[in-house]
Amino acid sequence: MLEIRLRDVPEQHVVTEVRTVDQAELLAWLPGAMARVAERARESGGLLGTADWPFLERSDRPDEPVFVAIYEGNPNEAPTPVEVCATVPAGGDRTIPAHREAFARVTKGLVVSGQLGGVYEAVEKWVTANGMSVARAPRETYWTDFPAAADDDEVFDVAFPVS
Repeated sequence: MLEIRLRDVPEQHVVTEVRTVDQAELLAWLPGAMARVAERARESGGLLGTADWPFLERSDRPDEPVFVAIYEGNPNEAPTPVEVCATVPAGGDRTIPAHREAFARVTKGLVVSGQLGGVYEAVEKWVTANGMSVARAPRETYWTDFPAAADDDEVFDVAFPVS
């Protein structure tokens, strides 16, 4: 059973890379984009990690870098702009405003079994059923090394900013 929760996300300063991709291109591009924005974040004052963002509820685990991938559409349906962000203490390319979001934790096994689309649908349906509206593009917030994770490891959150 998928647990969907709400959280308040503080303002985040990020360095970014944007590309319009379909699903196959996304899978090839995303790891390199994360590495590039991580390097730029380190050069811009430091790449923030899970210890810096208590709202992620990862304090019981080792500190790991945080990345946000924002989807302006569904890359399974057509090429869509995707923005990969690495969080930094200040400055960066832009600021993601503080917001509230509905989210669900995702395991690697769920992703590799092809069930990720169902998570997006469930979160969006939950938002509507609970009297809220989707306020901005959905996103995935990553905090772990996906390739090294085991199938039952939580690897990222699927989140929708809500109002």
